[in-house]
Order: sequence, then C-alpha cells, then structure tokens
Amino acid sequence: MIIRWWRAVAGSQAVLDQYADHLERTTFREMAELPGHLGASLAVKVDGTNYELVVTSLWSDLASAGHFEKGAFDDAVVKPSTQKLLKSFDLKVEYFETLVTTGILEKG
Repeated sequence: MIIRWWRAVAGSQAVLDQYADHLERTTFREMAELPGHLGASLAVKVDGTNYELVVTSLWSDLASAGHFEKGAFDDAVVKPSTQKLLKSFDLKVEYFETLVTTGILEKG
C-alpha cells in the first residue's frame, strides 16, 4: 500500500472548515472513484493561530497513486481556489510504501 502525503497551513478555523468541506464535497469524492484508491483523511494540528493540515490518501500501488499527476510525479495538485484559501502549502507530495500495518490497515 502507498501513502500519499501533503501538508498545508490554514490561518483560521473558518478557513480550515471551508477547506475540510471542499475536500469532502469534491476532492475525496473524485479520488474515491479512481482505481486503486483505498481511502483518504485530513488531519490537523493547532499551532497558535495556524492550523497545520496533513492530507493523506491511501493507494493500492504507486501507479494508482499517480492519478493526480499533472507535471512531475511528486507535484502537488492544488486548485487556484484552494491556493487562495490556504496560508501556505507544499508544492510537492511525498509517497511512502507501507511495510507493516495493523488494525484496519492490515492486509486481508
């Protein structure tokens, strides 16, 4: 299984809420229809007035994880409307191959 990892920063709770709604309504639904997609999540860590975000998606293999590729394989795909919303964001995504899992992620 491949973990696709991307980070960003929202400058307020309102922006975090708006971005989370956007992910649920569009991005996560679009990803769910792609072959090899296993799930996705948005996690947050509050650091003063900043909300550090991590978007993680799970894929069956590296080829499947590249569905969002529009440039280099590790280029982040961030829509202009999302760029305007966030305080900062990574221009690249990271890919990790899982070696050992447990719980709901365990291979069946």
